[in-house]
Order: sequence, then structure tokens, then C-alpha cells
Amino acid sequence: MSIVACVKVYDGIALGAESMTQLVAEVVPGQPQLVKSYSNARKLFQIGDLPFGVVTYGAGNIGRRSIESFLYDFNDSLAADAAHPPDQLSGQQIATKLLQFIKQPYDAAFSEAPQPQKPVLGFYVAGYSPGSHIATEWEFLLPTDQQPHQPRPDDQFGASWRGIVLPFSRLHFGVDTRLMAMLAQQGVPAETLQKIETASKLLHSQVAFDGMPLQDAIGFCRFILDTTIAYSTYEVGSPTCGGPIHVAIITRGQHFKWISQPEYSIRGG
Repeated sequence: MSIVACVKVYDGIALGAESMTQLVAEVVPGQPQLVKSYSNARKLFQIGDLPFGVVTYGAGNIGRRSIESFLYDFNDSLAADAAHPPDQLSGQQIATKLLQFIKQPYDAAFSEAPQPQKPVLGFYVAGYSPGSHIATEWEFLLPTDQQPHQPRPDDQFGASWRGIVLPFSRLHFGVDTRLMAMLAQQGVPAETLQKIETASKLLHSQVAFDGMPLQDAIGFCRFILDTTIAYSTYEVGSPTCGGPIHVAIITRGQHFKWISQPEYSIRGG
């Protein structure tokens, strides 16, 4: 899977991702399955030279191609579209174009697989639309979404994490998000479930994102990634996230800037 994060504050956005990728292939026709994991994938990208970034999570490839290679092609397609200059596109338009672009090879690769067996592939786009002083966020998840949607309105601030959401959600919300469904399965009455859900909201961590400096947004983004990686590392089973961490910020003035961008080396992991 993956863990990626976006922390939006008034002065900008911090985007982060770890680097483990899982390659999916149809060893048996119509049955995609995990064939290999690597720890040096890239999941955080700038969109063209725009004040927009994107993180991707879930499947690490479509067919034999990495998601990274498709995003490079997407940037080329934006630059080649003379009728729609990239610097005039809103966040919603960019996310819509990316969904349309990536859905074609995704559908072609996994068309024969039953819906429950199609690999999850998500994209989270964030940045500044032309003329806006507040950042915007859009996301979509294949194979289910037909249009991108906003995780929060443009005038609201906060943090989002996608992929392996359980570890940090348990910490941040103070309760396992699976609890209510498990209690319902045990026959707990609906009235009691409602009381438990209401009480559990008192356990939520209180974070003032709207007044948070961008440097602290970077720290909170790293906090999400580190927590999830540690959980995955020590939980029974093969780790589902890990490797070097990539972090970037996007501001209205400086646009896209790398904070942590692991370079290629002779060690190769």
C-alpha cells in the first residue's frame, strides 16, 4: 500500500510520502496480485512547473510501467495542450485531467479483473489555483471515482492521510475506526452505539491548523509518515510502507519546493 500525507495551513501546504512500492500483475488472467515490493519508489511529484503537487498511493504500477512514468507523461501532455495553458488551470481542472489521463491505461490493464480484485490507485492533488491566496485540494481513487472531489472546502485547513490510514487515525482520533462496526456485529444496540460515537469524539486530538506555521505543518506531515512506518515495521507481517521519506511544500510565493528529496546513489537502497 502506501502512506501519503497533506497538511494544509494558511501559508501553504506540506506534502509527504514514503517510498515503498508494491508491484501488481496478473499472474493468473483476471486476478491481479502482488509480485514484488521495493523501497525506493517516488510518489510525490510537482505538476509541470506549476504551484501544484501530487502524491500517489496504492498500486505501484499499471502493467509494466510505474506510476512515476505515467505522471511524467501527464506533465508532457499538459505542456503540449496549447488550447489550455497549464498556468491557467484550476486545481479541479488539473485533477480532472489527471483522472482522465490515468483512467485509460488503468482500465485497459485491469478491464478483465472483477471489481473487488482491481487494485486501488489513489491520487491527491494540492496547490494554488490562478488568483487564489488559499490552497486547494482534490483527490480521486480508482477504480471507484469518476470525478475528483475535495477532502475539505478551500477555506478550511487540516491534515489528510491516505493509504494505510489506520495507525495514525487511531492515534489522532483516540479510537480504532473499525470499532463501531465491530460493536454493531456483536449486537450492541444502535442507541448505545450513538452514545459511544458521541463520547469518542472527545478523544480527538485538537490541532489548530488554521494558525499553524508552515514549518510546523512540515513537522506534522512527517509525524504522520513516521507513525505509520513504525507501526508497519513492527506489526506482524511484511511491511507495507517504508524507505526514504519525500517532503515538499507549496506556497503562493515560492510555489513548489523540495524539503526532503532523496537522491539516487550507488548504494541503490
